Amino acid sequence: MGTGTITKYSASAGSGKTFELTARYLQKLFTSQGQAYKRILAVTFTNKAAAEMKYKIIYHLFRISKGEETSMLMRLVKDTGL
Repeated sequence: MGTGTITKYSASAGSGKTFELTARYLQKLFTSQGQAYKRILAVTFTNKAAAEMKYKIIYHLFRISKGEETSMLMRLVKDTGL
């Protein structure tokens, strides 16, 4: 297995950590080749935060699949160039 990159985010409550983690996850998802998405690991401090991030990932994927323009879609277009 190849080497990867570890990125750590540390910030106070309400600062947008979940949005940032969701955006970074989706960026990796859309720019990875093949099944590389299976090697993405996102870790949060609590089960509640993990559930929130999972919900937001699915929510944004659903909205993008429906062709809706969202702030997350605009962020992904800007960051990935896709």
